[in-house]
Order: sequence, then structure tokens, then C-alpha cells
Amino acid sequence: MGARSQPLSEDRLDKAIRLFWEKGYYDTSIEDLMARTGLHRAAIYGEFGSKKKLFEALLTRYRATVTAVKLAPLKSPDAGFAELKQFFRQFRDAEAMSRERLGCLMCLTAAEVSPHDPSIARIVSSYLDELRALFRRACLNSLARREVRSGTDVDQVADYLAGAVLGLMTLARAPAPRSALVHYVDGVLGFLNALRPKGEKR
Repeated sequence: MGARSQPLSEDRLDKAIRLFWEKGYYDTSIEDLMARTGLHRAAIYGEFGSKKKLFEALLTRYRATVTAVKLAPLKSPDAGFAELKQFFRQFRDAEAMSRERLGCLMCLTAAEVSPHDPSIARIVSSYLDELRALFRRACLNSLARREVRSGTDVDQVADYLAGAVLGLMTLARAPAPRSALVHYVDGVLGFLNALRPKGEKR
């Protein structure tokens, strides 16, 4: 009863998220989670039933907190070209670069766990679908406002930008210098600028 009565506070859940984010799903043990969060094994299993179910719940929490903040520039139904650039520029900020060298838990999970677990793959796919849909809507708005060239293939652009997020977050986690991350973001911004109508490159 004592172990089961421990509250699964937001602080403890966030510590568990951070641990999975640092080590990955497979390299994080129940013992690691107990040490990081202060929860007993009975509390973890009593609430979630398994490490996998806990991880699924934490992915949902991560998406509702961390990724929601990152996607904020694109959330407005009116988001367009400026918001596309704002989204990627946030990863170029020096403070953000140093803070986010872990990359993205969703992107890490996409490569590490999704190929092996259908239920986790569905969670990650839902996030990637949202990301692509937000990019596509912003591209459609940009096209309607003539912020990008007539005939721009919005599906192609949305797929490219979603792939760029995966690439950028993988690079952020790698032992690459900050300059490599800056150059990557600048490359994506250059791609966006190249979509502008002739004579409008900024």
C-alpha cells in the first residue's frame, strides 16, 4: 500500500520523460526509472502495468507539452510563410541549441522503437502526421497569398519539411558542432526562400 500511495506527480513524470529521452527506450530499465523518479516498482507497475505502457503515456505527455510548444508557430489556422520560417528559426537560437542537444524524443523513438512496436509506432506516426499537416496547411496559405511561387507542390514541400525535422533532431543528438546545426537550419531556410516568387527572396 505504501508504494502504491506515492503520487505520480508531474515532476516525477517529467523526470521519467527526461530519462527515456537521454537513454532511449531499450536502455532505460525499471531500476533506472525507480532511481530517477523515486517511485517504487509497485507504483510504476500498479499505475501503468508495464514499462511499455508507461512509455506510451509519457510520449503522449511529451507531445502535449514539449512538442506543442515547438509547433506553436504553426498552430494558427492562418499560419503561412512567416510561420514556417519562424518554426525552423527557433532551432537556430544559441540557447535552444545548447538546451536541445538531446534532439526530440518523438524523433528518437521513430528510429529506435517504432520499427519494432506497432502501438508505439502509431503514437509516433500520429505526431508525424500532425507535423506534415501543419506544414501543408501553412504551404497552402502561403500559396493562396502568393507568398510562394504559383505551382508550388505543397505535398512535396510538407514531406520535405517533415523529413528536415527528423534530420535536424538526429543531428542535434549527434556529437556534431553547433555550426553544423546552424548550417542545417540555414539550408532549410534557404529551401523556403527559394520557393518565393521571383524577386522576393527574404
